[in-house]
Amino acid sequence: MPANKHNVPKSLQIAPLLLLAASLVGCGHDDSSPQKISEQSAPTTLGQTLAVEQQTLPVTAIFPGSVITADQVSISSRVMGYVHSVDAHEGQTVKAGQTLLTIDSADVTGAIDQARANVEKAQAGLNNAKLNYERYRALFQQNAVPKQVYEQMQTAYKVAQSNYTAAQSGLAQAKAQLSYVKITAPFDGTITSRMVDPGQMAYPSAPLMVLQGGGHKQVEVQVNNQAFATLKLGEPLTVRYTDFNGERHEFAGKVERMVEASDPISHTHTVKIGVPDNVDVRSGNYVEVTVIVAREPGLTVPVSALHNRGGLAGVFVVDAQNRAWFRMVRPGQVIGDRQVILAGLHAGERVVTQSDDRLQNGMKINDRPSTQSQEKAAS
Repeated sequence: MPANKHNVPKSLQIAPLLLLAASLVGCGHDDSSPQKISEQSAPTTLGQTLAVEQQTLPVTAIFPGSVITADQVSISSRVMGYVHSVDAHEGQTVKAGQTLLTIDSADVTGAIDQARANVEKAQAGLNNAKLNYERYRALFQQNAVPKQVYEQMQTAYKVAQSNYTAAQSGLAQAKAQLSYVKITAPFDGTITSRMVDPGQMAYPSAPLMVLQGGGHKQVEVQVNNQAFATLKLGEPLTVRYTDFNGERHEFAGKVERMVEASDPISHTHTVKIGVPDNVDVRSGNYVEVTVIVAREPGLTVPVSALHNRGGLAGVFVVDAQNRAWFRMVRPGQVIGDRQVILAGLHAGERVVTQSDDRLQNGMKINDRPSTQSQEKAAS
């Protein structure tokens, strides 16, 4: 009767695995250990090594933002009424004074008619008060009426004059509203947003369109309290963006505006960063702003020291016999030409930064004189 596979001794189950592991170790030099490579058989190459030192590294946070222009405004109406027509659309370039939209003038025209009627009524009252005043003044001079009656007529005349002046001001104001039914562009620019369509009600101060000029560009970004506390006006920040061809770019912009009050919902602060004139980034483009929020000790190596072997990131560490051995590390962010190492290395260890040949385990490194000093990460 055949034996059950679950009854096979564990030693027999492990044996094939040990044979497989032994065969893998024997294939190639990259997986060799120091004990199996002699001085005579070890390959040799020229290269450069660097002792790893502990440094103070920046801790950064990335915040999304967008490019705007410094002369961006929200177009709104000064009168309430239905939108009669919309004469500009998103993406359209407009000139200063060009009509953007019009409001139905029926309500404004009615207000003008009412104000004109008030003026006529006040005019009639003023004429009547003037006649009474002049009549009673003559009678008072003849001692035909008491002084109290004369003063009453005088006061009524002054009130009529004030009513007439107020009615004229009301008419002028009503006529001025007529000029507000046609909304025009305050400067040359591009319509980036439209929030109204014909037939909708427009209310005073409610945004109807957003107009951006073609002047100085800025990056508007919302940052948290921790990042905001580290920023200062004029401080340079790294901004990265992708152009329409899919290529990544970055530039250094200076902080130009900082809003102390935080948003009550998101608890973030608005920060505006100036875009240099030589940077060709379009308004509305999505960007990423890097802010240094703290600093902490850490290790870095030149980017050239990092290798990828079989999908594993690592560096070649040089031992006391100048032999290089591949060691897996956990890389962090890249700062300039330096790679942050989060785990796998210790301060004082030497790593290979350059070599004339492809590195492999046990290879002996003969240091080549350096033509320039190794740069350290910015503290």
